[in-house]
Amino acid sequence: MRDLLGRNAISGPRGLLVWVTDALSADSAATIMETLPDPSSEAVPETAKLLKQARQRLVLQIDAGVLPSGKAVAKLFPLKSPISRLRYRKYARKEFINYHEAAARKVCVPHVYAYLEKRHFGFVAGSGIVIEWLEGQRDLLDIASNSPQGYAQAAQLGIPALVAMYDAGAMHIDARDENIFLPEQDPTSGYCVIDWQYASFHDPRSEWMLEHLAAYYIRNAPTDQRTALCDAWLLELHRQAHHSVDFESFSARVLALLGARQSVRARLQLRPAK
Repeated sequence: MRDLLGRNAISGPRGLLVWVTDALSADSAATIMETLPDPSSEAVPETAKLLKQARQRLVLQIDAGVLPSGKAVAKLFPLKSPISRLRYRKYARKEFINYHEAAARKVCVPHVYAYLEKRHFGFVAGSGIVIEWLEGQRDLLDIASNSPQGYAQAAQLGIPALVAMYDAGAMHIDARDENIFLPEQDPTSGYCVIDWQYASFHDPRSEWMLEHLAAYYIRNAPTDQRTALCDAWLLELHRQAHHSVDFESFSARVLALLGARQSVRARLQLRPAK
């Protein structure tokens, strides 16, 4: 994907620079170019729907009539501070690269259509990516929280996604329930993992990777479900992953990580619990 970013960008409206992937035809790219939002602005366009907002981040649903669903997702990073503009590569650009690395490792992720930049006096004042709108899918948090089986039982639907990342050596730093999407009609028929800004890539089935994925998932689940997840859910994760260590040792590692609350850097490096 760095090869794609090494090519000359397409000049879009309002001074946008756009790198389009092969997921869009030339005609589709030309059409969608006219509707792309300004990644340097925190304003939500009238034609877009705000899905999520945080500091220096907007997630929008945008019109994309050339795509089958008629919609796409634009994740934008308006970079206001001089430091963030100097470090612009860690925002949308990094996520763009990580999405493609995860896909290359056979982890199911949304199609990625474009990377965007808006420059001001030579500095990147905003960046963004445009990805597939997951039509007919719901996030695992929504599915499990509303399941008559109860959250902990329904959360087992997300285990194939965690095992796939473990098998691929893809350490997603925010692999929580709301970033795992499942088909609404048949949640057992597949999965899709979003939000790849922070990730690291290692040898497949690396030591301590599954433990880190499990501990993070449990820590970010609803508070009243964490104890239950440490029981049958964790056992089922261990079984599906065919982990090389016995369940008692695996469980002890996960519990140690839950007590350690390691930094993002430690989790990216798969650092064992002390």
